[in-house]
Amino acid sequence: MKAYKNGIRLLCFLCLAAFLLDLADCVLRVKSPHGVDQMRYLYAQPRNKIDVLFLGTSHMHCNVDTQILWEEYGIAAYLCTGAEQPLWNSYYALKEALETQKPRLVVLDVFGPARFLDDYQQQWLDENLGGMKRSFNKWEAVKASTPENRLEFFLGYPRYHDRYGKLTQEDFSGFFWNAGEMARWKGYTPLTGCASLTEPDMGHVTASRPITEKSQRYLDKIVELTREEGIGLALLSAPYLLEEEDQEAYNFLKGLAREEDLLFLDCNTTEAYRQMGLDFSSDYADHAHLNEGGSAKFTAFLGDWIKTNYEIPDRRQEKGYGSWENQFRRQAVPGAV
Repeated sequence: MKAYKNGIRLLCFLCLAAFLLDLADCVLRVKSPHGVDQMRYLYAQPRNKIDVLFLGTSHMHCNVDTQILWEEYGIAAYLCTGAEQPLWNSYYALKEALETQKPRLVVLDVFGPARFLDDYQQQWLDENLGGMKRSFNKWEAVKASTPENRLEFFLGYPRYHDRYGKLTQEDFSGFFWNAGEMARWKGYTPLTGCASLTEPDMGHVTASRPITEKSQRYLDKIVELTREEGIGLALLSAPYLLEEEDQEAYNFLKGLAREEDLLFLDCNTTEAYRQMGLDFSSDYADHAHLNEGGSAKFTAFLGDWIKTNYEIPDRRQEKGYGSWENQFRRQAVPGAV
């Protein structure tokens, strides 16, 4: 009997210790609206309510206004994205989302594989790994993302153990009892400011450049997984000041999309700019992202395209979608991306 009681005490102690460590983890982990929090807040979303899941880079979470998608189209969307997110991180983010969600459509931003040619994107590892819960899926994501310090990225603690003197009020708002409030953020990170740019014209670029072998492998995995799950998949190039090499990759991806019977929405064409009404002297925050005014134009264009090409229900009159009705916004820190 004594051994039994001691075992119970030990079990209670271990459970309490694990609970306290989890609370400490919630406080100390880095918070960022450029990837970390997009994943953290995914876990707070109402189960099986996301109809359109966006994956990809900051071209998604700085440009797609989920409030407009909801108010104008009744689309229950979520941006599970990260700064310069490569396709391997998109793939594991998708797998993580499918643990609690069954979207009807995945919209995949392909700026990452078009621009970045390295097998490891070291600069933004924390943004694309830091918000994910520790699991076998996270371990696989870490292995795909970096050849170094894998245990450090998996555990998380070594990455932020020294933040004690840098804590703010926000660090104490991510506990499980705040899940209802956290669910109201859908990943959108609006940018302010205005950059005067010259509209690019890539109509003369006809060459086609394949993406890297690793990017191709993970794109194939995303295609396969969405098909297995009966989920639609669309490829997207959002507005930015693209370069000729990017367009060559998009030409390749367009051909690949045709082969796989996927739709590719290229928003970096003269025709698309006119349809959106984009003004390059006022609608961009910087060379890579739209500001709030530009994102409103782009989001309306995107919402029309989604509703035209996919059967996405209007959820505005349905129960269980209150967090979309009452979304809150988080402003980006200038120069964060």
